[in-house]
Amino acid sequence: MSRGRDAASRGGAGAPEEGPARARPARGRPSAPPPASTAAPRARPPRPPWDFGYAPVPTAAGDDDGGPLDIVVALRRAAAPGDVAAALAARWSALEVERVIERPPIFWLRVRSPEGGRRAEVAAALSAAALPVRYVASARRPSAAVAPRFDAAAGAAARAEGWTVRGASFEEDPVTPGRWFLRDEEGGIGVDRRRCGSGAGMRLGVIDDDAWAADELGLDREVLVMLEHPPRSQAHGSFMVAWAVGSRRPGGFRGVAPDASPRLYLIPKPGSCVLALPVAIVQAVSDGADVVVCAAYVEGSTTPMLDDALEFAARLGRRGRGCPVVFPTGREASSPPASLHASFSLGFGEPASDPRVFCVGPGARGEGWFLWRDRRGRSRPFANRGPAVRWLAPGDDLTCPLPPASGAAPASGASGAAPESGAAPASGTSGAAPASGASGAAPESGAAPASGAAPLSERLCHAESSGASALAAGVLLLVLSRNPALRLPELDALVLRTLAPVPPAAPPSAEPIADPWDLFPDGRDRDGHNAKHGYGRIDAGRACLAAGDPIALALVLIGEDRAARAWHDARAAGPLARGLYSRRLARWAVRALLADPSLCHGVCALARHARLTAGDDARRRAHGAGVVLRQLSVLVRGLAASRQAPPAPPRVRDEVAALLDDLERSAIDAAAVQAVESRFGELADAVFADAAERRARQGAA
Repeated sequence: MSRGRDAASRGGAGAPEEGPARARPARGRPSAPPPASTAAPRARPPRPPWDFGYAPVPTAAGDDDGGPLDIVVALRRAAAPGDVAAALAARWSALEVERVIERPPIFWLRVRSPEGGRRAEVAAALSAAALPVRYVASARRPSAAVAPRFDAAAGAAARAEGWTVRGASFEEDPVTPGRWFLRDEEGGIGVDRRRCGSGAGMRLGVIDDDAWAADELGLDREVLVMLEHPPRSQAHGSFMVAWAVGSRRPGGFRGVAPDASPRLYLIPKPGSCVLALPVAIVQAVSDGADVVVCAAYVEGSTTPMLDDALEFAARLGRRGRGCPVVFPTGREASSPPASLHASFSLGFGEPASDPRVFCVGPGARGEGWFLWRDRRGRSRPFANRGPAVRWLAPGDDLTCPLPPASGAAPASGASGAAPESGAAPASGTSGAAPASGASGAAPESGAAPASGAAPLSERLCHAESSGASALAAGVLLLVLSRNPALRLPELDALVLRTLAPVPPAAPPSAEPIADPWDLFPDGRDRDGHNAKHGYGRIDAGRACLAAGDPIALALVLIGEDRAARAWHDARAAGPLARGLYSRRLARWAVRALLADPSLCHGVCALARHARLTAGDDARRRAHGAGVVLRQLSVLVRGLAASRQAPPAPPRVRDEVAALLDDLERSAIDAAAVQAVESRFGELADAVFADAAERRARQGAA
């Protein structure tokens, strides 16, 4: 749905972006020369660094209130369809009432009748029959109305039942050019299997409207939502599952979280109704999904039911911790009135702009926003911009995770690139088929390589924002596998604080640019946000290190990723570091640091002190005996007494109390003080080995 592309291509750096066109003199009438004061071109006022042509494509269909009934009745408690039909029978005939969801605190029924009527009439009739109506909404048309609050305490937290999880596979990821997105270089997400794991024990729900080759995925289950038969014309949904998790094992493609267990929830194509998306979200969360991603075309489907579904996910998902829901930015190009430039704007009323959603845009291979080359070799955007964009994830040429069809190829989008949500790229771009041999990759041979071995050839696909959202969902699975106790706001804060910054300007490799206006805004806000990039690129390596250990979190926050990896390895293998505290305490302490800024500052200060004194006994002695023990005692005391920290489980609370007792006893024993200081120095030397070696070389010089 790339409307306005021709208009955008006609625009240039000097073309007007908005405002009325300058009036031309009428034909046959001599025009007087302009006054001297207006003969010179007027200087355009400087553009604010946050500004761009913010005008989305209109996607909302007109309201159908007053027409034939096709509505959703949301109640505060369960009611039989027959009771609803009886309450409405005096006014409407040929009623069809079906139960859609009955999962406290959500109770939806769909009511249809060929006779017209207004939704207010329906609500009044139901209230007169003593049925507790929350709202009545259209089942076919979008609405920006917010659903009345439901009582979350009346509903049980979502727990997985019958959704089998996978154990760790311990397989190596193949190293190929098209799998750059997993690496730390070239703008990848930095997956480090040794420290990130493989997502074992996690569950992923993927919502899509088509899934050719679904039998290649090793799904736990395929769930049809308001469908009778699974759509099999395109591979979009299958690509999302494969990039996030992988394809059928053994020997198949390994995604970001290859040992997570996926379910695919298939919904109807856009345009038929707006009810399927919220139903799919509620069902996936109720089934026990740890992460839900929807990269299908859902623009123009905001409804009160979607509001209910996202609130349900945030408050009752993952046993009450909150289930993250991931959406792509999408790609809607339009040329606003009186403008020659495409806006590529994410509408503020679209589902991806909801503050409870993690909205993901596509990043380029290398750095920056994903741009594609048109037939003339000029760079153009492939995603929307907007205030709601959270993160970037790779969306450039990725390895195609599914083998090609044997015999006749499936419809466009199934045999190569996964088409962007709702839109097939223009002819000549890589959306219709993979770029055969692009970036040095040869066409797919058809046989899947053995796991851990580099394939003889690989196809590359433009993942765009759809694939970027799948990769981001895979990263969230890895992070949650490191610390399943993270609540949704804590997960958000952890990912935010471990992002890789993205320069707002396009890299030189993107030249020539088709229209410089496409790359606005050219600056970042004070909080680091840019409408194209969000807050930065998601980094799995940093986020997974920080998720499971408070010291690793502090080291990542101060920019010492190598030291964080060394600390992780010391905790995994060394008895000295491993014996300091349990993994249970470590996971809870991470949550406490994310919630308590003062406590987090104290741990970061301790990490900075260790960095400054590593390998230098003179510096340690200069600060006096017992200072490290004192700081540790204060930090553990603050950990035990923090009002911002989440409630500690009983075993964690007991361990913190015992640790604090040990520190206080050590403070009155000179030998114990020396032992604590000595052990701290050993750990600092090991973690900051580079700093210690550098300082030793400086001393020798």
